[in-house]
Amino acid sequence: MLVTLSMSAENSGQWLVVTPPEILGAALKAVVQAYARHRETRHSLKSCLYEVVRGKKYPAKSVEIARRLIWEYGTRKNLLAKIISKVLKDESFLPDRRILLELFTYQVLIKGCNRLEAAKFAQAARMVFGKEWMAPLEPLLGRVYALKLEDNKIIESKDELEYISLVHGHPKWFVEYLFNILDKAEAIELMRISNEKPPTYFVLNRLKVTEDEILRILEKDGVEFERDKRAPLLYKIISSKAIKDLVAYKRGLITVQDFSSVFSVISAQPKSDMKILDICAAPGIKTSLFAIYTQNKARVLSIDISPHRLKTYISYTRRLGVENADAVLCDATQDLPTHLSADVVILDPPCSSTGLFWREPSYRWVVQTYHGKEIFNYTEKNVEECRKICKEQRPTRILYLQHYG
Repeated sequence: MLVTLSMSAENSGQWLVVTPPEILGAALKAVVQAYARHRETRHSLKSCLYEVVRGKKYPAKSVEIARRLIWEYGTRKNLLAKIISKVLKDESFLPDRRILLELFTYQVLIKGCNRLEAAKFAQAARMVFGKEWMAPLEPLLGRVYALKLEDNKIIESKDELEYISLVHGHPKWFVEYLFNILDKAEAIELMRISNEKPPTYFVLNRLKVTEDEILRILEKDGVEFERDKRAPLLYKIISSKAIKDLVAYKRGLITVQDFSSVFSVISAQPKSDMKILDICAAPGIKTSLFAIYTQNKARVLSIDISPHRLKTYISYTRRLGVENADAVLCDATQDLPTHLSADVVILDPPCSSTGLFWREPSYRWVVQTYHGKEIFNYTEKNVEECRKICKEQRPTRILYLQHYG
């Protein structure tokens, strides 16, 4: 079987032409440095990127492009690695140069950029890395572009799992795992959707100001958004500058959420007189949503085992103006130190991180199968503690949250 890349009929590389070379060059430099930081610390690439640009004069547009490049690269990392191995043959290359070459390969072979657009990429790279640093890469850029002219026939694979892994950009073990729990067509569709940029949702935080005032602040900041009627106060971003640069975000007037988090809370039908036990609560997303939807009138007891994550919880909930919520540091697999007669117990235990394969594709190449096995035992103990609470107290609903994987 041949892995072939069908280029978009509409030119996908036009952005390379319209982006000033100094902006693109700064983005490329930030990405290369983020990967170097990732190799050194093993922190997430998203965190590494922000560590690289924090306190430095990177243009906001460059940071936005860098985030997109990292996301795109993560969706095809295995295929790009194979292509570059074919291009390099037995040549050894510094990791930083290899990353840049793979970024170029993505634009040429996945996005289908033309010769002018490819030249703009190379020009921007020379501007920030220097001609001497780029010299070993120059002939390889030509080799990569030549592959585009070979009827898009890139990699041959006789192994069906490997073939699907390369086509859809997921680890081979994960493809096999999905085939074991889903219909083959469903599994492939799930992987296909995971290679589409996910939407960004936010909830209006009416604990601080009115909904109308928040919307006016967002509009003044140039944010385009639309109402999502599936949940109260929920909106989807159509276009915006970096979220962290928005006035509404800085003031804690919006909270960025996955729809799944919002859905889990509204499915509990939050009411002002409720008592909620939030287990594995940090960083405080669902606690905050309960507070927002009940105007700080519900009582929430939040439990987490991690001191570091609870510090994040405290910072997050304070920024949003959450009250009537208490945090307890303890192990939820043991007897819980509370006699709270809860109406709802919400359990969002540590997961295998495969749910992040969509929003943060770089996790696909970090997570291993054994992570899920370790976490399963921990989750089972958490669920058992929740069952005990339900037996000892008046009728209580348990919301158990499980991301795919």
